[in-house]
Amino acid sequence: MKKDNSDPANANGKFSGENSPSRFLKYSGMAMQMLGTILVFTYGGYKLDEYQQNKVPVWTLILSLGSIAASLYLLIKSFTKQ
Repeated sequence: MKKDNSDPANANGKFSGENSPSRFLKYSGMAMQMLGTILVFTYGGYKLDEYQQNKVPVWTLILSLGSIAASLYLLIKSFTKQ
């Protein structure tokens, strides 16, 4: 039977492609960057709403949604660059 090369890991659990571990690190780094950006901007919005004593968390909504949009834009931009 012919071995299927679509699976990046072989029978020993090691990666068969040279770039597999570096791709994993690249994508996990992107995920951590997105998470950090979203958390920092959401926390900043929360603190701004707390400082201004807003009844509706306007800054939290604006900054969290803005950070999600910016993170997705940078993610798509990095995928199209490849």
